Amino acid sequence: MLNPPIRYRRARRTDFTAIDALLRAAGAPDSGRDRAILRRFRRLVADLGADLYVAETDARLLGVVHVSYARSLIIGQRAQLELLVVALDARGRGIGRGLVSLAAQRARRRGCAALRYVAAGAADGAGAFLTHSGWRSVGDQFEFDLAEAAQRAQPQ
Repeated sequence: MLNPPIRYRRARRTDFTAIDALLRAAGAPDSGRDRAILRRFRRLVADLGADLYVAETDARLLGVVHVSYARSLIIGQRAQLELLVVALDARGRGIGRGLVSLAAQRARRRGCAALRYVAAGAADGAGAFLTHSGWRSVGDQFEFDLAEAAQRAQPQ
């Protein structure tokens, strides 16, 4: 049986329950269902200064990526990978790579030179996944050079 196609889209307010379940299944602490967390989620979804995208198939959420952006006078626009989670039963199907690729495209369009991720001690497998996806380790951070990746993608 063929796997249905994976669709990537911006997260919506109505995705809260599915994203919360995905995070809990991946081992994130229970955020609770209080009004404050729901309000933060809704603000994040509405914030055009951040990216929150999901991967889905047949109306089932398979993964989520969150990227925040900051402006700096000296180094320009910066992109930070805040969250990347793929459902345990959907791993190995290219969903994580697709979400990271989408995040890199969006960051490049915003004028960022690199996409960074600060490695959390509890992020099992994150380092190996990012290294395999073309990121380089810089201390406790991982960095993806967007300009270098764009040059590699252009035909010679």
